Amino acid sequence: MELRQLGPRGPQVSPLALGGTKFGRREGVKYPTSFELPSDGELAGLLALAKDLGINLIDTAPAYGSSEARIGALAAADDHWRIATKVGETFVDGQSQFDFSPAAIRASVEVSRQRLRRDVLDIVLLHLSGDDEAILRQGAALAALLELRERGLIGSVGASTKSVAAGLLAVDQCDLVMITSNASDQSQRPVLTAARGLGKGILIKKPFDSGHDADAGAALANLVRMPGVTSVVAGTISTAHLSDNCAAVVDALMER
Repeated sequence: MELRQLGPRGPQVSPLALGGTKFGRREGVKYPTSFELPSDGELAGLLALAKDLGINLIDTAPAYGSSEARIGALAAADDHWRIATKVGETFVDGQSQFDFSPAAIRASVEVSRQRLRRDVLDIVLLHLSGDDEAILRQGAALAALLELRERGLIGSVGASTKSVAAGLLAVDQCDLVMITSNASDQSQRPVLTAARGLGKGILIKKPFDSGHDADAGAALANLVRMPGVTSVVAGTISTAHLSDNCAAVVDALMER
């Protein structure tokens, strides 16, 4: 699988990334069917298959329960992997909690370094809430991340946004932005266009509309061929689905 540059500071990542929500959290998710968290052996097998198929990027977050710690235990020592994590949101007692103060940002990065067992975090994104534009305009949260990047603790800085306005701010101020794009939601196209024009990285989240899009192969094919898209984050704990997703991406890129 080809690698693509994720924004001006790198790293090189596969066009398909492995989403880690289901590695550590079952509560408060919007998937249409319930699931059990994978065992350590099952997760190790999934990561090994993903590596064999050419995936080198995993997406996680403190809000995904035990996901960071499990990824750290199984993948941190392998230089093949690039790991994207987030700051600003945690999930406690069934509820999301947000704290974008500089102190909370710095503390979250330190905890993620410990959980992921890496001195330098490849990618850290603001895990923005519904008032994403206001948080970016206020500036303190992003300034804290940029300071940590300058200190060498973070490779690339970005934001996982909800609104077009926040996405455009993130394109201007960050190395990369994570936006929603799927068959039901194409509202973020202006962000994608702006990022492409400035050479910024774009990660796509919710490519299957949280599991509600039945044609995963077509969804992935459309997204990985879209100009400006760096990598599509697709969450799965099924080796069969993972193999099918990779096949769809490889076929789509060969047909360009």
